[in-house]
Amino acid sequence: MKLTVITIRFPYFNTEAFLESEFPFLQKYFDEVTFLPLIKGKCRKGCQQAKVCDKYACLYKKTKLYIIKVLFSKGFYLSLWKHRSKFFRKNRLINTFKQEFHYQVFKTLIIQNPSLFDDNTIVYSYWFNAPVYVLLKLKEELGLKYKVVCRAHRYDVYDENGEMPNRTYCIRSIDKVFPISQDAINFFAKKYGHAEKYVLSRLGVKDFGGIAPQSEANSFHILSVSQVHPRKRIHEIYESVMEFSKRHPEKIITWTHFGDGVQLKNLLDWTKSHNISNLTIEAKGRVANTDVLKYIGETPLDVFINLSVSEGVPVSIMEAQSFGLPVIATDVGGTREVMTNTNGILLSSSPTIVEVADAMDRILNNQFDRKEIKQSWKEISDADNNYTTFVNQLSNLT
Repeated sequence: MKLTVITIRFPYFNTEAFLESEFPFLQKYFDEVTFLPLIKGKCRKGCQQAKVCDKYACLYKKTKLYIIKVLFSKGFYLSLWKHRSKFFRKNRLINTFKQEFHYQVFKTLIIQNPSLFDDNTIVYSYWFNAPVYVLLKLKEELGLKYKVVCRAHRYDVYDENGEMPNRTYCIRSIDKVFPISQDAINFFAKKYGHAEKYVLSRLGVKDFGGIAPQSEANSFHILSVSQVHPRKRIHEIYESVMEFSKRHPEKIITWTHFGDGVQLKNLLDWTKSHNISNLTIEAKGRVANTDVLKYIGETPLDVFINLSVSEGVPVSIMEAQSFGLPVIATDVGGTREVMTNTNGILLSSSPTIVEVADAMDRILNNQFDRKEIKQSWKEISDADNNYTTFVNQLSNLT
């Protein structure tokens, strides 16, 4: 059995990080695994052996040609008419156009590369986005027999960029949807029905080593890893760290952040502009994931913090837990599914600065058992367990 995997960038660049752990399991089970990324770039370290077809990316770059095809296609206008009652909803016109654009690209792609879409193939989209509808529609129109599955994470679940057109058709027609959280399954089942289509398939991270060391008694070290973006509430982390530092002038407090983004300049300014003498802020910027993990494994740390507005299930939290590090996180998306009473503190979806600082106090004053945190990670988020299960679930479709 063959697998054709539709991605946005993997195995290029550094996004879609979970696929890095999942890829070896796919490769081990399937006779042939081919990746079709939307965007071509430099192959990431450790993934050079991946088989890649760049024709999706090459075709997608022929923007003018496919815009003309969309504007002259009956399908685009039929879809607009079909969804006319929702025309003024967020990004409805844009999302309908994107779907038809992908339809035109994939029609060419499938006709030119039939071996990637034959009867012996499962076509696996890593996201529940426009290609899913296109793959199902073209399968029907061209009389093909490949199977179609997809994962569903965050933006492609909760309609953050506007509701996906034709999603009811997709759920009805697809072989299986593999949401990464029970929260996502509940969202889909309530909105679209077809509960039999969803199979929970948690993501996972590898065991990168032992237990992260703790700080000395006079120090407290806070870690965060994310884009520096309003959705990640980096400013709220900053204000919470400031509040916590003021409460504990006797402590040497450090906040280290890995990641860049639209608010990186703000973060860099904060490292210099605050006037709290016992606080040091380190903005590391974008760093290779392997270097971040090495840092966690070797640096005395006391808590990992994530105050996101929305999440699927955060890879950064799972990685921190794999080192036994206690976590403070907001109750959004599937985050609560990797949190327990013994591995950290789950706050409301929109906590106050005082509530976050209070949570840091609780971490400071309570000895979380790091071995127990690592054990709970193993039961919930271990890549070996979760991806072996996923591959077996895919095998049941053959």
